[in-house]
Amino acid sequence: LHPADAVRKQAKKRKLERMKKERQQHFETKMFGKSPQEIEEEIMCMKLDFARKREHKIAIPKFQLDKLAKLEAGYKKMKEEIQERHEKRMAQPKSNLHVDFEELKLHRKSSIFYHPITNPYGAPPAGQTLMYRHPDGSVKREPPPLPDDERPEAPGFGGAASSSAGPRPALGSDDEEEGKEEDG
Repeated sequence: LHPADAVRKQAKKRKLERMKKERQQHFETKMFGKSPQEIEEEIMCMKLDFARKREHKIAIPKFQLDKLAKLEAGYKKMKEEIQERHEKRMAQPKSNLHVDFEELKLHRKSSIFYHPITNPYGAPPAGQTLMYRHPDGSVKREPPPLPDDERPEAPGFGGAASSSAGPRPALGSDDEEEGKEEDG
């Protein structure tokens, strides 16, 4: 073996070890970022998909089988740490920059960033804290209370205004249907 080949062989071996370590770290980071329920759900979905494919005699690629095996083994090995990290993450207070979009859908018109055309959902710009206008004129971080008559619906899809118009007339009357039957 030529000395230059030996050096290249060692460099290749170091690179493969480094890549393996990076893949493992990436996998662990991904696992620690999920809740145990999400991981279990992902495993169940893959198993159900494989069962469906077997039932219909569809080939299952080896990489998918390997992915399921790795996911199950990794979850089994790191279950306690995943649970601890998830609980720790849930216990941390949310930052001021966190935007709860479910809350924003309900209170979009109260947002100080609301504009009917340019920002119909009242989402704050990046880096801004979401603030709400209250009926008393103050601006606070907490959303104002919802009135009882206001329903959380998307704009233009039947809020309180459209429901007060009353029932709509039927599109076709019985006379028109009888006329169609006689013609056809």
